[in-house]
Amino acid sequence: MSVSEAKRKGLTGKKILFFSPAFFGYEDKIKNKMLELGAEVDSYDVRSVVSAFERSVLKMNQNIFKRRTEKYYAKILSGIKTKKYDYVFFIKCDMPTERILKIFRKCFKNAKFCLHMWDSIENIPGIENKFKYFDFISSFDRLDCETYPELHFRPLYFCDEYRREEKRTEEYDYDLCFIGTIHSDRWKILKELKRQSEEKNLRIFYYPYLQSKFIYYFYRFIKPEFWDSTIDEFYFEKLSGDMISKKVDKSKIVIDIQHPRQNGLTIRTIEMIGMNKKMITTNQDIRNYDFYNPENICILNRRKPALNMNFKSDYMTLDKALYNKYSLESWIYEVLGNEK
Repeated sequence: MSVSEAKRKGLTGKKILFFSPAFFGYEDKIKNKMLELGAEVDSYDVRSVVSAFERSVLKMNQNIFKRRTEKYYAKILSGIKTKKYDYVFFIKCDMPTERILKIFRKCFKNAKFCLHMWDSIENIPGIENKFKYFDFISSFDRLDCETYPELHFRPLYFCDEYRREEKRTEEYDYDLCFIGTIHSDRWKILKELKRQSEEKNLRIFYYPYLQSKFIYYFYRFIKPEFWDSTIDEFYFEKLSGDMISKKVDKSKIVIDIQHPRQNGLTIRTIEMIGMNKKMITTNQDIRNYDFYNPENICILNRRKPALNMNFKSDYMTLDKALYNKYSLESWIYEVLGNEK
């Protein structure tokens, strides 16, 4: 039996209660893959808030929506309390209170409670107090896993639409590609890279996304790097995963600019493994990963970003086992605490 078949057998008939933040449709892809692997899945948003403004408030104070959150989870529980689950699986778990977790543990006594940290611990105040309610905890942040021995290190994954078993042989439409939400110092770095790429006569596709025009005007008010920018330089509609993969596929090198308070690798980084793509990234910690190859990955100094990558050399392909390790299927199996 192949590893893939063994994994499928491992989830056949398993019942999973799944809570995840909404994040560009990735939560649906996780659910659909679990279904594909044979599981029965009930899924809900882990958050009781949905608007961009409310999420911004949530980052400042985790308890401000406590009453609403407890009502939200009470309503969910009323509809599922008679069910029996094999796994209760949370991603991030920033909003559920300890009281909620206690109630769910009491209700689903025989389930394995799993938590995956898709953010650095310092960005979720008080999350350490919730660890005791979980049987298995994993994190995408290597440094957090060194600090907290109860955490299992598991980087993110690439979805099936980013899987390219063979390197692209056709000509590329773009030398460089950036697609992402503008936050922190991303725009400052991206502007400099765009300037350098134009000096080198490089073809660049970039899609700087902002959640709303209000955020653009807010940034123009507080961020100097926005003062000479126009609203037409930004996009306010999300690209679909299919469109992103098509644009990336036509690009030779992809730019990744992680949040300065985040040590774990972004999902865009792992997607580039799936697509056999060279990458430019600001994440210094990428040197410590098993797939790191300086021929494929150029590490930027985010204070003085410089385009020094070899644009002529081809991507150096990874060993097949290492490549498959970063698939969504392998990720699901691992974050549920199953043996590889």
